[in-house]
Amino acid sequence: MDWLEECAEKLRQYVRNTTTVRAAAAYLLAALAVSLACTNLTANIMSLWINVMTERVPVPEGKIRLLKEIRQLCPWFYMTASIVVVARLFLEKKMKTALAEIGVAVKHMAAGDLSYEMAWQSRDEFGLLAKDVEQLRETIKKDKLNQWKMAEEQRRINAAFAHDIRTPLTVMNGYTEFLKKYVPTGKVTEQVILEKLDRISEQGERLLSFSKTMTTLQTMEKWEIHCRKMEAAEICKNIQDIAEGMKGEETRLSFQENVEGAVSVLVDLELILEVVGNVLQNAFRYARKEIEITVQYRKNRLTVYVRDDGDGFSEKALREAAAVYFSERKEGEAQDGHFGIGLSITKMLCEKHGGELKLFNSIEGGAVAAVSFQCTGVHR
Repeated sequence: MDWLEECAEKLRQYVRNTTTVRAAAAYLLAALAVSLACTNLTANIMSLWINVMTERVPVPEGKIRLLKEIRQLCPWFYMTASIVVVARLFLEKKMKTALAEIGVAVKHMAAGDLSYEMAWQSRDEFGLLAKDVEQLRETIKKDKLNQWKMAEEQRRINAAFAHDIRTPLTVMNGYTEFLKKYVPTGKVTEQVILEKLDRISEQGERLLSFSKTMTTLQTMEKWEIHCRKMEAAEICKNIQDIAEGMKGEETRLSFQENVEGAVSVLVDLELILEVVGNVLQNAFRYARKEIEITVQYRKNRLTVYVRDDGDGFSEKALREAAAVYFSERKEGEAQDGHFGIGLSITKMLCEKHGGELKLFNSIEGGAVAAVSFQCTGVHR
């Protein structure tokens, strides 16, 4: 009997994974087969009884007529009963269970529980619907996680901003108190007064720069992705153009493309150029003589590698370079208003485009910044 159980299991799997139309047709064929079998059996039994009744004396005409009517009506009765039973089984086995599972998943999502994963694994329309619901859950979960990350990032930005403006405010307050105390007494020379005012002016400009930094960060956070179809070669050409426009006369620039086939991709070119421009700005700032740019496209991901031949990232920079207000000045380099938001903006924009920012040191020497972007490619 094992082969019967095996056949029954294969039939259940076929019905589970086949389309709803085919499953309904299979159920109807089963109903037809059962009704025909029952009809044939009943008709044979009624004919046998009719033959037995006709041999009696006197002949029971009423009973014979009843048996003939049963024989005539049994096909309709069995067909109707089979369709009702099969329709109920179809709803229970094919639709109700799947819809109940999807309903449970939707209720969990509505309640804010995005950790519930559906166990429905059929390959029919309900399986596809369950897969779509799972993708929706993953998208919502990803959006929630991104919102949480953005809120945390904003909290860190606000904390860093509050911390960093404390120093210039303290300095300005100290110089102001000094002038208020000693200028009226005439004990301060005009040169000292001018020096103190210059210091106050410098701190005021620094506060203004902080304010512009916050405005820039908020603008980048509100950047909306607008993708359009572009050739990968055109994207590479735009990246090469901005690199050529930024390089100095003494800097050598090498450019490589590693694109698998001629493809068109859906990307936000303006965002990509903004990100690459920020990375190149850092590379040109620290490079000695050479910068290498490699553009790679694989599996719907566009990645741009920028390597310079400078000293590379320090251990601290590898950990914190993408943090807001992080800045490592070269030895002897004066404060230039660079508040370390370039890589923070780069990281933020990469994540908006489904990618990421990675920093590491090359085994050949120098720093490497890799920026990636999720994009849909169409191979031709």
